[in-house]
Amino acid sequence: MRALQTGGATMRAVLCASLCNCRHTLRAEGDERLVEVALEHLRHNHPAAPLVEERVRGIVFSRAYDIEYAAV
Repeated sequence: MRALQTGGATMRAVLCASLCNCRHTLRAEGDERLVEVALEHLRHNHPAAPLVEERVRGIVFSRAYDIEYAAV
């Protein structure tokens, strides 16, 4: 995970379009947690989705990006 060092909180994010085409953005602290969040999202919102953990992990690790929330 790459971290931005400018004083704000850094999160990792992935667009659900890569997972299930629902256009939500999932956020978590780090890729491993983002995989958990994505799997939870799929189980809760798309129980018929055929994606397994290996595929979700591949999508997260190849398409996740850093977002930074500025301290106010």
